[in-house]
This record gives sequence, C-alpha cells and structure tokens, in this order.
Amino acid sequence: MSPRLSLDYEWNFGASFGWKKYNPDLPPVNIIVGSKVNAYINLGFMLNYRMSRQWSLTAGIDMTHYSNGNTSWPNPGVNSLGARVGMTYTFDDRTKSSLDTPYPAVDPVKPHISYDLVVYGAARKRMIMLHDSPELLPGRFGIAGINFSPMYNFNRFFRAGMSVDIQYDESSDLASYWVDGTYGDDIKFHRPPFFHQVSAGLSLRGELVMPIFSINAGVGYNILGNPDTRNLYQVLALKVHMTRSLFLHIGYQLNKFENPNNLMIGIGYRFHDLR
Repeated sequence: MSPRLSLDYEWNFGASFGWKKYNPDLPPVNIIVGSKVNAYINLGFMLNYRMSRQWSLTAGIDMTHYSNGNTSWPNPGVNSLGARVGMTYTFDDRTKSSLDTPYPAVDPVKPHISYDLVVYGAARKRMIMLHDSPELLPGRFGIAGINFSPMYNFNRFFRAGMSVDIQYDESSDLASYWVDGTYGDDIKFHRPPFFHQVSAGLSLRGELVMPIFSINAGVGYNILGNPDTRNLYQVLALKVHMTRSLFLHIGYQLNKFENPNNLMIGIGYRFHDLR
C-alpha cells in the first residue's frame, strides 16, 4: 500500500484439544461439540506498519472455526470473530534497506491453464429421516472421491475454473433400503447397489495462491446420482504444496450452504504448471 504500510494475511490450520464433548447421559448443556479433538481453522487480515527496520505495528481482524468435520455427532461447530493489535520485532535483519524502499517486486506469471487431479477419502456420521423422525445411525461411513479441475491461472495470486467431482458415499440414500421395524443400535439396511451411492457433479472453483499453500473454494451441483445427492454443494479446501506439482488436499464439503457433508483428505497432482 506504501513503502511502510502493507495489508498482510495469516492462515492457521491445525488441531485443538481438551474439548468437553457431548454426553447423551448428561443434561443437554453442550449440543455443539461432539469430539475431544477438533480441527482449528483461522484466517486473519492485518495492516502492518513498519516503524523501523526491526519494529512493526500490526492491527486487524481474524475469524476462527472449530469442528470435527462431521466425523462425530453433534457437529454444528464453533465460530468466532475477533480483533487483534500487536508488535513485531525482526531479529538479524540483513536487508540493509531503507524504510522508504518499496517492497521487492516479483516476476509476473504468464496466463495459462493447469490441471489439478485430486483423490481423497474420509469417514462421516449420518442422520436419516424415518417416518418424519430423525435417526442417528451408529458407526461411521466411508467416503471416497476424485476431482479433476482445469484451472486458468490469471496471475501469480489467483486461478479459477471448473471441476468434475465424483464421490462415493457409503451412507448415501440408506433410508430407501431400511429394514422396516429396526431402530437404534440394531438398525439394519439392505446393501444398496454400488453405483447407486455414487454421485457426479460440476462445480465452479476459485483459488487464492500463496507461496506454501492455496485456498480453494467452489460451488457445484450434482447432476448424476440418487435423489439423496441431487443438491447444491460447496467445497472449501487447503492445498499444501510438497513439491512443484504434488500437494496435500484437506477439504470440507457442505450442501445447501448449511448441512455438513464430509471431510476430503487426500493428495493431488498439478499438470502443466508454468509458474
């Protein structure tokens, strides 16, 4: 923004411990957190003012989300919004630059199309409706999926495109195969056909590119699959670059902008990357 003032961002991803999880045998004080360990996601934006070569003053806002990715129930998640003010001291600054020296420029990236292939898996909890009554199913159900995304790289910081999303969900449309009269821990289902639990959709994707990782967000619709999967879905994913082309993929999928679907933990490979 000026030689001394910049707009910075900070992204944190990890795990949080020590939660008092939901206990069905106690009064329903906590119906938010269903596990002792939860994912931690934090995003902050800060104004950074360089007062001297070593000292900087920062001020901004940050947003934090805690949840277990629908691997345990309940899982509405916890969200917070905060403000922060701080001082930063940089040790052993060898730049020898003046405070009025502009931030160094970076080489531009020529626009081009790259292709991301992601394979992922996860486990999830599932609640279904039986005779207009919700039924939480015991155990967890497997998830496996693949995404193929042609992405147009506009510049060093942003790419966007389409994604073909195929997913197998072991819990999909189980209500249609329920064994009448079974409930609770003894609930039973006939095994659905494999391809009846596979969905395929198209999504629009945008990606913020950073030196170590990228943040990918998308909105799509399943055009193939059983009625249980024919809905609007949303994806938010963190891509951690291990090599020039290989990256870890840590994502989460919702449907209808409110209902949790599943985690997306996997690995990806980028073809034709000209950065």
